[in-house]
Amino acid sequence: MPALSSEELEGRLNAHRELMITWLAAMMGGEETTKALLHRLTEDATFKDHEEDPGIAPGEGFAIETATARESRSIVETARARMKAQQKLDTSN
Repeated sequence: MPALSSEELEGRLNAHRELMITWLAAMMGGEETTKALLHRLTEDATFKDHEEDPGIAPGEGFAIETATARESRSIVETARARMKAQQKLDTSN
């Protein structure tokens, strides 16, 4: 695995921190908050800067936000896949 840039590493750490906070908040809030927080996670996983052409070399802040969104999206997608696999196992038993 190639070494991560400082922006990539910071973005990935930010994603893990935000996902952990969101997960704990969902646990504390109960079932009624789970759907809203999952929706927020999905929205947060897509960074939007509202610019059509950010340029060839994005700035450090943009690189961190992009890495955060990419890591969040990866975690959310993996969690969904695991949930679907578990549901298949549960229905087959």
